[in-house]
Amino acid sequence: MIGPIQAFRAARAIVRVTLDPTQLDEVFVLADLSEESPKLHALVEELRADPAYAPILRAKPRLGAVDLDALSRLPEGTVGHAYARFMRERGLEHEDLLLVDGERDVDWLRNHMRETHDLWHVATGFDTDVAGELGVQAFYLSQFDGPLPILLLAIRMLNTLFRANDDTDRRMAAIVRGWLLGRRSRSLFGLAWAERWEQPLEALRRELALDLDAVDAIVAERGPEAALSEAA
Repeated sequence: MIGPIQAFRAARAIVRVTLDPTQLDEVFVLADLSEESPKLHALVEELRADPAYAPILRAKPRLGAVDLDALSRLPEGTVGHAYARFMRERGLEHEDLLLVDGERDVDWLRNHMRETHDLWHVATGFDTDVAGELGVQAFYLSQFDGPLPILLLAIRMLNTLFRANDDTDRRMAAIVRGWLLGRRSRSLFGLAWAERWEQPLEALRRELALDLDAVDAIVAERGPEAALSEAA
């Protein structure tokens, strides 16, 4: 159970992110609070017991230092080159990430998800606007049951209700696209991204069954409601 100070910080962050979803400092406040929840610790226990994920928790792959200059010199179309371009076009820096200290499995999980978040954007083709972030959170939620994606989806849909009602269709389409893409693809969790910089991005997508064209066609041709039925 969270204390009164944590509850106040959470409430303040929810209000601020509802009003302005780009306030990343407040998103990290919510991340810190949600990632200490019993639900996340229960998820770690489930991962330890799963033969597919237990080796990942033992290996604990980390992204490490990222040299965008070096990555930008890789051949166009590689994961590293695409990531460097994505980060630079949006003014993002890997070093700005707020990581946590600790050696527990849950600490590694929190850091792994934070430092690979923008790589999930690159792999799934979502931008960093509100619709794109909703799509990535839906993708997360479709692949594993963590507390933060649900919280961020709810808050950003509150923003849609109160501040961006005219963007509802695009945001809902992004959520459906992310959910469907995540349901159809292999898990991105635990991928050793630092070993994939020189791999062609399209080859990685094929390996992970990230068929962006097929999912985009389903959402465009059938509409979000029919695509959601497909995901179910």
